[in-house]
Amino acid sequence: MKKYTQPIFIKILRIFWVIIWFIFCKFTPPLFPFNTWRVLILKIFGAKIDWSSKIYPSAKIFMPWNLIMKKNSCLGKNVDCYNYDKIFIFQNSIISQNSFLCTASHRYDSKNFELIRAPITIKEKVWVAANCFVAPGIMMEKESVLLANSNLTKNTKKNSVYAGNPAKFKKKRY
Repeated sequence: MKKYTQPIFIKILRIFWVIIWFIFCKFTPPLFPFNTWRVLILKIFGAKIDWSSKIYPSAKIFMPWNLIMKKNSCLGKNVDCYNYDKIFIFQNSIISQNSFLCTASHRYDSKNFELIRAPITIKEKVWVAANCFVAPGIMMEKESVLLANSNLTKNTKKNSVYAGNPAKFKKKRY
């Protein structure tokens, strides 16, 4: 994980971002034409998102310029993308409601409690079920599943199902 200090212009940009999302996106219906509008707003703020991606209006995106979403990917209701670092969501992957994607933490072994960060990568056809936590630096391999209310602190393997706190391998998906 990398140590990180946030420049003042990023703080100002974030304030502007939160205001724009609240005014123009937060209260839009989750229907098709409004989803295109939300994707456009995210793109204006630097997100690299395919037009086919679905972003619910209640999703919280900390820094849109650190969000990359491929075709047919989805951020469900109340998903929290705490993306101090990059979050990569590949095609046909779903992040279900109330899940938390966290790319930053603090050094608990330091007197200054410095912020540290690491990217999250969610590969193709992955499903993160409801109320899950994905820790900084995690890579979820292709076709893996994280079952509801799980806490993922280690990388997953391809075509595998994980559950629990901390999440552990349960079985092969297919």
